[in-house]
Amino acid sequence: MIFKKKFSILFIPHQKGKVQEAKVSLHVLIFLVIGFVLLLSCGLFFSLDASSRAFDKLKLSRLEKENSYLETKLDELNSAISNLKGQMAELIEKEKKVRMVFGLPQVDTQIRRLGVGGPMPSKLVDVGPAVEQMYVVESELDKLLRQARFEKENFEEIYSSLSERKKILDHTPSIKPTSGYLSCGFGMRIDPFTGRKQPHQGVDLAADVGTPVYAPADGIVSYVGRDVGLGKLVRINHLHNYITVYAHLSRIAVKRGQYVRRGQIIGVVGNTGYSTGPHLHYEVHHQGRAQNPLRYFLGSECQVD
Repeated sequence: MIFKKKFSILFIPHQKGKVQEAKVSLHVLIFLVIGFVLLLSCGLFFSLDASSRAFDKLKLSRLEKENSYLETKLDELNSAISNLKGQMAELIEKEKKVRMVFGLPQVDTQIRRLGVGGPMPSKLVDVGPAVEQMYVVESELDKLLRQARFEKENFEEIYSSLSERKKILDHTPSIKPTSGYLSCGFGMRIDPFTGRKQPHQGVDLAADVGTPVYAPADGIVSYVGRDVGLGKLVRINHLHNYITVYAHLSRIAVKRGQYVRRGQIIGVVGNTGYSTGPHLHYEVHHQGRAQNPLRYFLGSECQVD
């Protein structure tokens, strides 16, 4: 039988010595080879397992560090979000106060809620707490961004409304056009030249010749000239149907068609035309009707009776 055959194995030393011979049968040789292969495989397996365990341990350590870093960053983000929420609440309160001060309509509570609300995200499944927390942070940031856009639109609306109001105020007479004292008021009076009672469509402000005369509001000079009774004369057209008139000037400092701003010098007090002494005759007209100019002297010592 083949398995009963004998094989000789010679052991030859590197140095001088006797050569050793061992005889083994084929089945013993096969058993030894299989045993060697199994031993080698086991050694390789345990070596790979040890390497795999070391790698997994290193990977776990790295993941733990990354997780700790993420948790720290999440805490910082949550703190920043909380701070932003506080600032946003303060901004909303300031917006409400601005609307109240300037008489603007308040934003309806339901509309504001729609502007910053929206459905809450459903709870995630099969994810770690860090991922779930990141989703919550993302949701909060999304709310804040939508709220910021909503408030930006609100402030743009407020700015537009106040800009329009400022434009109206800039073109509404609101300051005393010259210094001096009130020598003749608005309404019926005795004309000093005719002795007859007739309407006085403005007020007379007595002042020295050369006293500056200022534009009481922004507008465009619509007339510069001379009138027999009013002497040297300037008329300014303002927006929203306001017109102002300045008479008895001794010198005019503007030209027809010129744009002037509130506080700009348009001339100086004089005694031209029918006048009993140096003064400024000043008129305010709104929508074609003469108004009492004293009503437009804001912060002045001249008051309406």
